[in-house]
Amino acid sequence: MNRDELLRAGDLNVVEVLRHFARSQPEGVVHEEAGITMFAGSPVWPGPFDNGVFVIDARVPAAEVLAHAHDFFEPLGRAYCVWTADHFDPALERAARDAEFLSLGDGTPQMVLRARLRDAVAPPGVTLQVVDDDRTRRDYISVLRESFTPSQGTPPAVLEGTFPTVESVHGPHTRAVVAYVDDRPAAGAFVLVSHGVAGVQYVGTAEAARGRGLGELVTRWVGNAGFDLGARVAALQASEMGEPVYRRMGYETVTHYRYYMAT
Repeated sequence: MNRDELLRAGDLNVVEVLRHFARSQPEGVVHEEAGITMFAGSPVWPGPFDNGVFVIDARVPAAEVLAHAHDFFEPLGRAYCVWTADHFDPALERAARDAEFLSLGDGTPQMVLRARLRDAVAPPGVTLQVVDDDRTRRDYISVLRESFTPSQGTPPAVLEGTFPTVESVHGPHTRAVVAYVDDRPAAGAFVLVSHGVAGVQYVGTAEAARGRGLGELVTRWVGNAGFDLGARVAALQASEMGEPVYRRMGYETVTHYRYYMAT
């Protein structure tokens, strides 16, 4: 893929991830209109992956995007985020700022990997298990709770709602893995394949298990699983902590996503 193809495929994969997460939530709703995808997942968490707006048609005027978003979210009584990016029409970002939406940072790198890596090999004392039954699903959620709740404040109910069933985490286009240290769940990651992209999401390591390379191990596993499911590239949105790890693995930054919250 050239850069334009990477950006377009990456956007479409992100949208598919957002749809998947919202539809997995018990009260989740997805509405698409006029080139805009609006998704309402958790009723208690306004994060950009849970309640938000993603424009998939650049021709939609910024004012129209914000109007549709207001009409969708106002009856729900929820805060939500508007996604913007380096490669989006800057008018949308200006409109969000003019509307006094809250900026959630300078930008999250969208990083891509263009080729499958060597298979993930667990070091001594560590085992890798695919998440394909209720026990491993709950172990994966326990990892996310120990990782995302202390560091980002994500309520446990959000994580439970994102992966409520085995089918939400293991299907024709999805995989997840848990790394166990001495039979205790210590790290995990999820991937969703669409539009030729293996979208790596929810990479987490329990605080007590950090510094052992487990995040890289599970990222490698799900990325390769995505290639094996037919992806041409792997992609992820990197945290500040994760970016150096992913860069060392061979991921490269192609753009940045930014989020503006309407409250």
